[in-house]
Amino acid sequence: MKAALLYGKGDLRVVEIDTPEIGSNDVLVKIKVCAVCPTDVRKYRTGNHSVHSYPTNLGHEWTGDVVKVGDNVENFKKGMRIVGAGFDGYAEYAKLEQGYLNSGMVLELPDNVSYEEGTFVEPLADCLHAVKDRAKVKAGDTVAIIGAGQMGLQLLMVAKSIGAKVIVGELVEERVEYAEKFGADHVINSSKENLEAAVKKLMKDWGPDSVIVSIGNPIAVEQGLKIVRIGGRVVIFGGAPEGSMVRIDPNIIHYKEVVLTGSSWVGAMDINIQLYQEALDLIASKRVPVAKFVTHRFALDEIHKAFQVQENKEGLKVMIITS
Repeated sequence: MKAALLYGKGDLRVVEIDTPEIGSNDVLVKIKVCAVCPTDVRKYRTGNHSVHSYPTNLGHEWTGDVVKVGDNVENFKKGMRIVGAGFDGYAEYAKLEQGYLNSGMVLELPDNVSYEEGTFVEPLADCLHAVKDRAKVKAGDTVAIIGAGQMGLQLLMVAKSIGAKVIVGELVEERVEYAEKFGADHVINSSKENLEAAVKKLMKDWGPDSVIVSIGNPIAVEQGLKIVRIGGRVVIFGGAPEGSMVRIDPNIIHYKEVVLTGSSWVGAMDINIQLYQEALDLIASKRVPVAKFVTHRFALDEIHKAFQVQENKEGLKVMIITS
């Protein structure tokens, strides 16, 4: 079968490898679609960010059809459409072993959820964790999101689904327009106006209840600390380049009693796997219309082009169509 494997920093190859053989506790899946995560591009460029060995398959936002089922597997049947789990998505086939099958991350896709929509389950679950568990957003809150890339827009839509008001700050004109299109209450083009001053004017010097920093930029974290209200929360959601440093004024933390925290996956310690099902429910109900995020599609052989589009911040979500 064909697979795109990372052999080292900057060394991504489309190669022919053996189709996986399954055991009695496994299933074989014909992959249909794998979305390109910005983290995949970061790993490709830097060779780090949890890359433990080579060659490795970076694709982890994928969907497909179950084509073979081990004798001991009970809850998965041949022909079932599923959202997958694990780093196997940039390939024609993937083997799911018992640990993944029982993890709560492998879910059957409802009939009204397409393969492309299903690839959003994992990233949307991450956004649910950031908004609900880390920023602790509730109905009636005001949330500021810095950065309106694909993940920032998902954060926006999750916050709106809870009943919060959302302010978005973004530098790129195209993404300013996306934030307006996807329902932000206020969008600040921070290439044209000062984010801190604009938020203070909107909030009458009070500040949002929480700020989620969706981009890996230390300056954005500093901005978040400046604009959040007294007793508010600032969540670092976007991964930053290796070696990045943030300058923190301790008096902001001290006098405003601000909580500065991070958000990784669906939990770095208290892992909330139930968010996968919650994300799928939001997608199926169309409360978060993720299909509108898809702007580019490529074949597996074109993965380098797909990564380049993602790296250049062209459009929003990039899909690799394997069949």
